[in-house]
Amino acid sequence: MLGELRISNLALAEDLVIPLGAGLTVLTGETGAGKSLIAGALSLICGAKVDKDIVRPGADEAWVEGVFDLADSPQTRRELAHLGVLTAEDDMLVLRRQIRREERSRVLINGAVSSLSLLQRVGPLLLAVQSQDQQRELADGSFPRRLLDDFLGHGPLLKAMAAAHRRRAEVVAELAQRRQEVAFAREQLDMWRYQHDELTAAGLDPEEELALADKLNVARHATAMQEAAARTLQLLSDGEWNAQERLGEAIGALAPQYERSRHLTEVDDHLSGAAEAVADAASTLRRFLDELELDPRSLDALESRQALYAELQRKYACDTASLLLRCDELALRLQRQEEAADDLTALEETLAAADTAWQEAAEALHQARQGAAPDFARRALARIRPLALPDLDIDLVVEVQPDPEGAINVAGTVCTPAAHGADGVRLRVRTNPGQRRGEVAAIASGGERSRIHLGLTAMAYNRPEPPLLLLDEIDAGLGMDTAAPVAHLLRDLATAGQVVCITHLPTMAVHGTTHLAVRKQVRAGDTRLRVIVLDHVARVAEIARLLGGEGYAREDRDAQLSYARQLLASGGAQTPRSGSDGTRDVLEAS
Repeated sequence: MLGELRISNLALAEDLVIPLGAGLTVLTGETGAGKSLIAGALSLICGAKVDKDIVRPGADEAWVEGVFDLADSPQTRRELAHLGVLTAEDDMLVLRRQIRREERSRVLINGAVSSLSLLQRVGPLLLAVQSQDQQRELADGSFPRRLLDDFLGHGPLLKAMAAAHRRRAEVVAELAQRRQEVAFAREQLDMWRYQHDELTAAGLDPEEELALADKLNVARHATAMQEAAARTLQLLSDGEWNAQERLGEAIGALAPQYERSRHLTEVDDHLSGAAEAVADAASTLRRFLDELELDPRSLDALESRQALYAELQRKYACDTASLLLRCDELALRLQRQEEAADDLTALEETLAAADTAWQEAAEALHQARQGAAPDFARRALARIRPLALPDLDIDLVVEVQPDPEGAINVAGTVCTPAAHGADGVRLRVRTNPGQRRGEVAAIASGGERSRIHLGLTAMAYNRPEPPLLLLDEIDAGLGMDTAAPVAHLLRDLATAGQVVCITHLPTMAVHGTTHLAVRKQVRAGDTRLRVIVLDHVARVAEIARLLGGEGYAREDRDAQLSYARQLLASGGAQTPRSGSDGTRDVLEAS
């Protein structure tokens, strides 16, 4: 339940705190007094779009805040928790919408900064706004279908339908992608095969590429290197006066004396190490000379091999490692193309299974809708006929939407799969005897459409924990005689929750549990909005005003007041008695 609506610096509203209670609250005022501003404020805390120009002149920001008491709404608290919104220990929830003139607007839920998208999911759990413009829903083909499904509890069937549709859409997308891939590969196949064969035949190896530079350097200078290596080997070990023999003689000359001094021991160690190093160097030189090739053909082979690496890298614009990766990728593409027929067959079989699952879900939902439609029509008549439409007749036509180019057959009709199933649901009415049934927009007048839509809305409102229902001038097009049964319906709805009705009709207003009046007040050239809680005395005057009582002669004015008292008595409304002038102003202003 919405306990308070707080508005600050929103257009004409400088600082308002409007108390709201259970039952039916009626809101009246002259045309242009600001009633729609109150409705707009409630819409804002549901996540409606906002124009920054609505900020009151002279203020930097405006805000609207709704304080909800959810102590008696455990299901709503669970749904909020599922969205990640937790109420306080006292089960209170505060939604605030801040509209800043120069900065981004903000959303706060229980004082914590939140997002508009979350507010748009939270708001409808707490508040439903119904205006005369929403009668246009009657011309929306999805409206009666949604109404039928929601009212008769087709939730599990709808979930199964949505899941089947989602799965089918995934398979369709996967199959289309694979077909596109196969078609593209078919065009590229010869090139891919040529490139793969070329790279495979090259036998590329990053380690070989690194060794080629060294081998080429050796091959290009083989003669000079051979002469230098042979001369060095002669000096080290093969010549008459070679280093290896001289070091051996030095070690032998010093051997008898090295134990007599630690310095000589160190010299012996150095000489022994040098002798080993010379021996190793000589051994390496011998291997080098043994392995050295002077055949010019080996140089040609090495240069050709290096040129192959360079050519492939230039051609494919990448290094050797990337060439190897490309070769592997090409092999995978060729393999996938070889497997294409099997893949497409498997996906087509999967799609056939998904089509069957979708068809079964759509047929189950279609049968449920067809079976429920007559009962729904009977309940709708029972709800709407008392609204001064005694001759109304309603039926719902549930038909599979045909599409000759569709993919699936449901109940003997080819159709295009949709997430809601295959059905179109048409709401047909007859408002006068002898007429044919037809679409509401074509058959019913404006006032009749208003009452039909209200009755259907009331059916949807029939739930364990209904949100606050705001009805913004839904009585437009109604006469005083037809307003009373509408008001009775609103009072019935209000027994299970809160209903706020903005109205111009006295026969509607007298049925409110609480009566709020909206007034404009001009002080020092500045216009402000006032919202007044009317007690019995002020309420009689307001009902008389709605009857057209202002501006009449005294005796006519007295008659209007007397009639207003009769209407209030017949409405059975109880109003607060506070203030000697019959009003209680809820404007909080400086």
